Amino acid sequence: MTLRLNEVKPISSPEWVRLSFGADMVLGFSPGRFLKGALNTTINLLQYYPDGCKANCIYCGQAREVSQGPECKTLIRVEWPLRPLNTVLDRIKERQGDPNYGLQRICVGQLAHPRASPDSVEITRRIREKGIELQISELVTATYTSKDDMRKMKEAGGNMIDVAIDAASKRVFDAVRGKPVRSMHSWDRYIHAIDDAVEVFGKKNAGIHLIIGLGETEQEAVSLMLYAHSRGAKISLFAFYPEESTPMENRKPVPLHVYRRMQISRWLIENDLVKAEDFVFDEKGQLVDINLSPDITLQELSGAFLTSGCPGCNRPYSNERPGDRLRNIPWYPNEKQTLNAIKSSRLPLAKRFLN
Repeated sequence: MTLRLNEVKPISSPEWVRLSFGADMVLGFSPGRFLKGALNTTINLLQYYPDGCKANCIYCGQAREVSQGPECKTLIRVEWPLRPLNTVLDRIKERQGDPNYGLQRICVGQLAHPRASPDSVEITRRIREKGIELQISELVTATYTSKDDMRKMKEAGGNMIDVAIDAASKRVFDAVRGKPVRSMHSWDRYIHAIDDAVEVFGKKNAGIHLIIGLGETEQEAVSLMLYAHSRGAKISLFAFYPEESTPMENRKPVPLHVYRRMQISRWLIENDLVKAEDFVFDEKGQLVDINLSPDITLQELSGAFLTSGCPGCNRPYSNERPGDRLRNIPWYPNEKQTLNAIKSSRLPLAKRFLN
């Protein structure tokens, strides 16, 4: 029997999802090789809707005025091929537990769309119904996600949740995600969503995404990290890299030395090794020193430069082009890599380890 035209279901989530290009390679949909065998250990899924994302964040290839529809230009610098969810889940189930792939987690990512939260719940439910035992993270757009939505995600099988706040302060948030750029997001709603996420999923099972390089001062970034940690939220750091065709396409990527300072700050904050008064800033808000305990070893500090966020998420090359210095290192850095990273921070503490 042939379906009539109006009976054909449109290509849309939850039946269809986008895969990050690295995840697409791991699941065998696209050919390619990974540097030093550092395969994506997380399968990143992203929702898809025929009417596209409703937000207009000026750094994002999915922004309403950039994409002008559902086509994904890029997101965090990589392509996101569109695949049927059932086919994706079949591939994941085949590969889970196979040491050749090392899969640890699935991340269910939302667009800013009215269907985002119910579809996240449905995608999560289908993952569990398929018999997939990997950890599941929910990456949510607070504008369309209530505390009750978060509860439903957890009940469906989600283990962790991140609020994609991205910007480090209200000043920067409004400038790149709020009303001044014809977008609907609210800083206050995102801040409130951090507490919602922690209450529903528990401390350290909830967190934030923070992009360094959107126009914030280093003092603003450290302040948000201190706040998130005080609320029980973990911190996933990203380095800004300009997306083509966006209003920020001509802005330079965040300098490596700035990102290294923020990585060190995050690691110290999350490990309760510093207090707010231990950070020293100049009059421009640049971090110039950290009062660091002499007991911290080089081996311990190497953890600062690993990809941060949910356990098992290494997201190689989501912050830079292949051949560039890695911002988030997707494997545990050796002593030389750690020393180079500390030196790159240009902080006085580097002398202690380099002597």
